[in-house]
Amino acid sequence: MSTAPRGDCDVLIAGGGAVGSALACALGELALDVVLVEVQQPQLLAQPSFDSRVTALANGSQQILSGLGLWRDLAGYVEAIRAIHISERGRFGVARLKAPEENVPALGYTVENQTLGRVLWERLQRSQRLKVLAPAKVVALEREPEFANVTIERDGATEIVRAKLVVAADGARSAVRAALGVQATEDDYGQRAVVFNCATEARLDGRAFERFTERGPIERIAALPDDAFRAELQASFGQRLGRFTRIGQRHLYTLARVASETIHGPRAVLIGDAALRLHPVAGQGFNLALRDIATLAEVIADGTAARDAGAAELLERYASWRAADRQRVSSFTHGLIQLFGETAPGLGAGRGLGLMAFDLLPGAKALLARQTMGKAGRLPRLARGLPLVS
Repeated sequence: MSTAPRGDCDVLIAGGGAVGSALACALGELALDVVLVEVQQPQLLAQPSFDSRVTALANGSQQILSGLGLWRDLAGYVEAIRAIHISERGRFGVARLKAPEENVPALGYTVENQTLGRVLWERLQRSQRLKVLAPAKVVALEREPEFANVTIERDGATEIVRAKLVVAADGARSAVRAALGVQATEDDYGQRAVVFNCATEARLDGRAFERFTERGPIERIAALPDDAFRAELQASFGQRLGRFTRIGQRHLYTLARVASETIHGPRAVLIGDAALRLHPVAGQGFNLALRDIATLAEVIADGTAARDAGAAELLERYASWRAADRQRVSSFTHGLIQLFGETAPGLGAGRGLGLMAFDLLPGAKALLARQTMGKAGRLPRLARGLPLVS
């Protein structure tokens, strides 16, 4: 892995977090020159997306990471999710998803972001045709028919890199998206999430819990002393795991859906949160991004004979392929927030009946399981357990 670009490149990736790094790993399977631009120092702990939080990897995402040769380095650090328990505080009715019912060893896996970041960057350091610019940022972008001129600022100076394709992987507030002139719509849910690690009296034993509660004064709760916060948490979650015994540092995040009006244009494509940022209610964000990555890499791999990763027909194919999955997942997560955020009389009881009915209908559970496992719709080769290139 080099630290400076020399001449033109096939693909320039703006954003070296988990999404941009994973794409760089995927493109490393192909005979392409790739430049990765990251605003932070390339060390793991400086990466904003490689923090103490935990990411839930869907079953389909495990397939993608395995196909890229990354899973063997992650396997010793993940926890399998073999059951998912969905409920609403103060309401009857529970929905349960179980791995044996779906004929899979696990519905998904959890991994610490720091571990994911370390494994990705270790792979990148072994990539011979990857060149990294960090700390650096894209400050301007001009597109011509055959390539894009990308102006990059670092160490107080600017330089221009010509790329056949520019990939915006720089998050929901994407500077590259803005430079491309792509608009985005935002649905502000009026919510803030409190994210923290905690320990429980009983073992999780492969169980994941999705617990819906009424809206409350999150800022006040987040600022409580540990004992008072633990009491609030216990009252909301119940006793399924016994007592909460330890509470880690708390972080607040504003929740919104941010959707780009388009995910591609001449010599450019958007992936991950730069294309669509989701509410984290069902843990779908990074999994959706991995399917972006697997699909884009496959489309480029199938078109490498022309030696033009940014050819218009390839980007049209990518955008068309991804449209249904993006719409389905966006509607799914947005619908959950609308459903469980509504407080009109009678709706709470209706939700309880719905959860109960859902738990008794194998067909309905199978559909939800396929969605949460990342196995709905048309899947790229990597998500089906096949190699990117044969």
